[in-house]
Amino acid sequence: MKHFRYILTAVVLVALAGCAKTEFVPDVNKEVRFAVGNYAPQTKTTPVTEFTSFKSKGYLYAEGVTGSQDFFGQNGETISYNGTDTWAPSHPYYWPKSANSYINFISWYANNGSADFAPNTVSETEFKIIGRTIGANDNILIADAAWHQTNNQNQYYTVGVPTLFHHVLSRVKINIKATSLVDSHDANVTYVVTVQDAVLEGVCHTGTMELVNTTMASAGTSAWQSANSNDLLWSADTASAEDVDLVSSDTNIGTAATAILPERSFMPQNLGDDVKLVITYTITTKSGNTVTSIESDIPATLVLNTIKNSSDIEITEWAPNKKYTYNIAINPEGDAILINPVLETDWTLGSYYVTVE
Repeated sequence: MKHFRYILTAVVLVALAGCAKTEFVPDVNKEVRFAVGNYAPQTKTTPVTEFTSFKSKGYLYAEGVTGSQDFFGQNGETISYNGTDTWAPSHPYYWPKSANSYINFISWYANNGSADFAPNTVSETEFKIIGRTIGANDNILIADAAWHQTNNQNQYYTVGVPTLFHHVLSRVKINIKATSLVDSHDANVTYVVTVQDAVLEGVCHTGTMELVNTTMASAGTSAWQSANSNDLLWSADTASAEDVDLVSSDTNIGTAATAILPERSFMPQNLGDDVKLVITYTITTKSGNTVTSIESDIPATLVLNTIKNSSDIEITEWAPNKKYTYNIAINPEGDAILINPVLETDWTLGSYYVTVE
């Protein structure tokens, strides 16, 4: 037993000696923290509310050492929010002591609605997700790379490594309603509007995102760019295009909006001529309590890339970091389909008005 104590003491001394040679100072004021925000227009930021933890990898460039070392270890670290004002790693890490040492940070969040999933490649200069089938609840954000960091910075609502997240998926929602259920000329005449069937056709679900970041020569942050000069960031597997059933049984609608496609994630993509919203509906006309006519199987096919915004510009793509809400209204008096698409650019609201008949 006495020999065991001597051995243990020797091990502890060796460990302490190793720590004395590292770049780190066990000072709580020098602990690595993260300053986290979401991207918004006009280069402003908003607090992150979608998640309370994310993944990060750090690359330490220590004075006198060639190349980088994994600051958080090979698998990176989980950065968590304490609920008040601090984002921090799950273990304490300290800033380099030498003014000539620095750390590069790569941070991301990837979750399928119930669990995180790992990108295929994460490095200082590459970020890849290959052959991913985007599910309705997928949420993927990537922060601008933070280069040459030497200390905590005061920005993005908290203090630490500047970590500015961008969404890399699109979000889409489709609402439907009736413009009115009472005739505009005779209040005794009413309508029942029934959606028999609604299908979103030709949407791609699977694709690959390959990003690069090569501006690591100077201190600051740098947004990721497509390796293929693709503004949509994703390359779609067109063979993955399929229909999404929205309504499969008779559904009566009122003058309040009904979400036939609750807001969900889609892979950013070009909207070709084959991406369509196909609706079949019935209009039942009554005079008092007496049914006077039933017009069923009324078809309505909306080619999404022909829908124009208020600036007369066609919405021909679902772009990353944007939400699209299509508000559809059926006018039972004229059998007209009215469309009011709403675009949330960078997760902030902007409205577009259009009528399609």
